[in-house]
Parts: sequence; C-alpha cells; structure tokens
Amino acid sequence: MENTVITIFVVVAAVAIVVQMGILFALYKALRQSSDRMESLANRLEQKATPVLATAAAILDDAKPKLAELTTNLAESSAIVRAQVQQVGEATAEIVERARMNAARLDDFIASAAHKVEATSDLLQNKVLSPMRRVRAMVSALSAGLSFLKANRSRRASGSAEQVEDEEMFI
Repeated sequence: MENTVITIFVVVAAVAIVVQMGILFALYKALRQSSDRMESLANRLEQKATPVLATAAAILDDAKPKLAELTTNLAESSAIVRAQVQQVGEATAEIVERARMNAARLDDFIASAAHKVEATSDLLQNKVLSPMRRVRAMVSALSAGLSFLKANRSRRASGSAEQVEDEEMFI
C-alpha cells in the first residue's frame, strides 16, 4: 500500500507538473503574442514618429541660432529701453524742476507787478488825480464866478434900461 500511495503521489505530482507546464506554456505563448503585438505597435509608432521627430529636430537646429540671436537682441533692447526710460525719468524730473522754478519766478513777477501797479495807482492818485481834482474844482469855481459876474452884468445892463424906463414912467 505504501507503494501505491507513493505511486499515486508520483502520478499526481507528474500530472500537476504537466498541468503547470501547460499553464506556463500558455502563459509563454500569450506573453509572446503580446510581445509581438507591442513590437509591431512600437515599430509603427517609430515609423510614424521618426519623421516628426526628425522634422522637430531640424526645426530646433534651425531655430537655435535664431533663438540665440533673438535672446541677445531682446537683452540688448531691454538694456537700451531701460537706459532710455532712465533718461526720460531724469529729463522729466528736470522739466518738472524747471517748471517749478519758472512758476515761482512767475509768481514773484506777478506779485511784484501787482505791487508796482498798486504803488503806481497810489502815486497817480496822490500826484496827478488829487491835483487835477483841485484844479477842476478851481476851474468850476472860476466858471461859476464868471457865470455869476456875467449874469450880474446882464442884469445891470438890463436893470439900467429898466431903471431908465421906470424913471421915465415915473416922471
């Protein structure tokens, strides 16, 4: 019985090994098919991607010097613009300072002119207009006096004619 058990055990082990070998062979075949499919897919992808990659590489090779020149030009332009902006800032500051100075001078000039106009007005008032008013008052007084005298002469002349008439009527 011991021999039979060992025989059964060996047969079962042999069957299990054969089944395992069948499973491993099936896995090998499936893996081989997958590998073949992956290789063909990789080949197709490589065939399609190679011209694209070659074109991209050619574009990059062609663009490299242009990009380097563009970068250099951009850096130079940036430096020039920065310098120009700084100069414009300095010029603007100078213009603003000059405008402030001119505004202050203009303010002083206007204040001085206003003071001079006021002083001239006072001088005109005191030295010219006041004496002219006095002269006008004197001329008005003389004119009134002369008018009065003239009116009195006229009255006397007409009064003496009336007196002669009155005297003639009285007689």
